[in-house]
Parts: sequence; structure tokens; C-alpha cells
Amino acid sequence: MKKKLMTLVFALSVVVAVGAFKMDAKAAVYSDPDGSTFDAQFYAATYPDVAAIVGADAKALCNHYITAGKAEGRFPNATIATEAMNGTYPVPAIKDPATQVDDGIYNVLAIGNSITIHPVCNYWWGSWGMAASSPDKDYAHQVALGLQQVYGNVNLDVYRSGWEGSSNRNMMLPNMDETLKNNYDLVVIQLGENVKRMSTFEDDFTMLINYVRQSQPTAKIVVVGDYWYAAGRDAIKQRVAENTGSVFVDISAIRGVAKYRSNIGAKVQGYDGKIHSVYTGDVAMHPNDAGMAYIAGRVLESIQ
Repeated sequence: MKKKLMTLVFALSVVVAVGAFKMDAKAAVYSDPDGSTFDAQFYAATYPDVAAIVGADAKALCNHYITAGKAEGRFPNATIATEAMNGTYPVPAIKDPATQVDDGIYNVLAIGNSITIHPVCNYWWGSWGMAASSPDKDYAHQVALGLQQVYGNVNLDVYRSGWEGSSNRNMMLPNMDETLKNNYDLVVIQLGENVKRMSTFEDDFTMLINYVRQSQPTAKIVVVGDYWYAAGRDAIKQRVAENTGSVFVDISAIRGVAKYRSNIGAKVQGYDGKIHSVYTGDVAMHPNDAGMAYIAGRVLESIQ
């Protein structure tokens, strides 16, 4: 990415995760958001090299397809394999870093939970990081504003993911495909606080980062540590970040500190132009403007 001295341009697009792969336990078939299906029996028989490594378990085979096989040009079922042979189905391919084009814009993707973005509802009044008093005060926007001082043109995309709460988190990964078609210079991943089932968390988080990495081979990936504490979770995130060549950002210094946390009665300027007061504990437990600024500052420090 080339540095540019020019008029600052800042764009925001919001993508909300919808849909997921769904498993039919009896048939061992998974449904893809684009309408296609994953057939574990077909996959194991067609790719014995994969089956030799991951075994015959349907979920393990599907996980391989999601995180590696799809990008390698492998097919999820016999129908798509036939269509590909007939030239009627596009074969996916890994992005080649050598073909990435510098468009003169520093492109940022923030993937997260309600700390990154929460849609409008009866207790929240705008689509940005919950408890920030206005869009420009949440951490993702502040990261973008900080980067503008260096790169001039910065584009920010924000993706709200349902990955944390899914019963099979890896099935949620293809929901990001449309967003990951873009080329990013920086990907910030702020996920984990709402994870309750920890037994597969390390493997799932590794798969998440690797899934992003395969479509963003030149991007810097930053993993934001937990704002809400759970024993061992931050250590897992830090270990996974190190093992995947990503950067871990520790924000534990503001965890549980009142001056960095919102409160009942805090003021928020909504999309409707009105000033609203926070009245639920769900909102009040989020970082306030000072907390958001701290997170943004730590992210910016990590990519200097």
C-alpha cells in the first residue's frame, strides 16, 4: 500500500452475517449459503488423500472443504464436479499475492461481535459498536481515522459475525465469502467474548483465522483480546494468533475498569438524530468512548 497525501476519503459498508451451512445428520450432507451442498461421502471417495488425513467423519471432511478444499479447487458434491468438467461451474482458486492490485486505498475489514457493530433494535439506536456515543467513536472507525493520517484514503468494511454463538462455528465461515472477495490491507478480528463452549475453541479459532488468511494472503491480521473475561480464553486467542502469524492485541488493562465501561444513563446520538440514554445492562456492559479509543489505540500500535 502506497502512502498518499491527498484529500481524506472514508467509506463504511456494513455486512451482517446471515445463513450457514446446515447439516442433515442422516444423509451427511451440508447446505451451502449459495444453494449448493456438501456431500461427505462423495468428498471422501473423491479425495482419498484428504480422507487419509481427516478420516471419514462428516464434520471433519466438511471443515476441510470450508478451510482448504474449496480454495484448492475441490468439489463439494458430484453435481458440481460434473458442472465444472462441463465448464458451467466456476472453480474457486486461492488468491495469488502477485496479482493483488494497489488501488491507492488502504482497505480495512473489522470482523466482530456487538463491540464492533450491533444493528438498530429497541435498545440500540445505530449500526456501529455498541455503547459508543456515535459511529465515529467506536474502535473500528477510530482505527480507520488513525490510518487516514498515514495513508490518506482509507476504506472500512465492518462485518458482524454470528460465529461465536453457532453450534458448529466452522459452518459459519462461508458466510464471509462475499466480503472476502475484496482485497484488504488489514483485517481486525474481535471475536470470542460470547463463546461458551470452549472444548473446540482453539481449533475453531485457528480455522477462522486460516479461512480469512487464504483469501487475504497479503493482509495483516490483528486479533483483539477479550474485553469480557473467561478463564483461558485470552491465552488461547494469543496462542492461535502467534501460531497463524497474526498479531495479538491485549486489552486486559481496561477489563472491568469503570472509566472505560458504559453505564446506565450514558448518552448516544442515534441515526434518528435524537439523543438517547442507555437503559439496559446489555448495552451498559460494553466499552464506552474511552474504552473504544483504548482498543483503537492498541490496534494502531500493533500495526506501526
